[in-house]
Amino acid sequence: MSDITVGWIGIGNMGWPMARNAKKAGVDIAVFDLDQDKLGRFADEFDAKRASSLAALSEMSDVIVTIVPDGKVVRRICFGDGDNLAAGFAEGKIVVDMSSSAPMGTRALGDELAAKGITLIDAPVSGGVTGADKATLSIMVGCSDEDALAKVMPTFEATGKNIFRCGPLGAGHAMKCLNNYLSAVGLTAANEALLIGQKFGLEPSAMVDILNVSTGRNSSTERKYHQSVLPRTYNSGFATALMAKDVGIAAGLAGDQDMFAPLLASLNEIWAGYKEVMPTANHEATIEVLEKANAIKLKGPKA
Repeated sequence: MSDITVGWIGIGNMGWPMARNAKKAGVDIAVFDLDQDKLGRFADEFDAKRASSLAALSEMSDVIVTIVPDGKVVRRICFGDGDNLAAGFAEGKIVVDMSSSAPMGTRALGDELAAKGITLIDAPVSGGVTGADKATLSIMVGCSDEDALAKVMPTFEATGKNIFRCGPLGAGHAMKCLNNYLSAVGLTAANEALLIGQKFGLEPSAMVDILNVSTGRNSSTERKYHQSVLPRTYNSGFATALMAKDVGIAAGLAGDQDMFAPLLASLNEIWAGYKEVMPTANHEATIEVLEKANAIKLKGPKA
């Protein structure tokens, strides 16, 4: 596969299957996570190198992948007080941020890393835990350095199915937040439509079936309602706080570009409210906030 070592930071719901798939595809993997038990289990199960610190991971890796909550965490990983990647940086190394981060912050971090001879690539993903597990993720890449991209392409090919060149640094993160904005629109609107329809007398499961062969269909109607919302399993693995963060990043991007985006602004307020009420719940569980506000429960398949 490749003679480079890829250091992997973050082996949670998304990072674990992504790093596993890269390792199984022949990528030489070293891992680091604050959860030492999880770190040890991953290293033992997949015979991966285990780094004792961020500095150690940086020293042993040619490419460093971050899959963490946001760009602020990525910055702390790179340059924060105490243990950080900068302690092990050497000119020519590459950092790949596969988290969902703010595009302007990514560009600023890229400038700081470039001053040390380090290339930053943004490559956020879409497809959720299922896509991570099956290596079918969509990967949105922001990069203008062809040599650096060639070095990380085997990792992308091992973890995703659709790899998109979105533009220069920051373009991947811009695309990701806009994608998740539209995903949140679809879920939010469908929640309202189903509750309104049910109160009128329509059957929710039948509504979903009709929507999915009609013009109102979207990712949520196709992949969440029968599978997760109606049976109340809420098993996407993507927390409300993370969706709220991505919608907020999209709203910030609109502001950075001095754009008038009233629907995005309203949606940002809605999801900020959801985050306050149920930050750790899976994002599709937000239907319950709307139910309580209307004193009506969406009927599931056995109701």
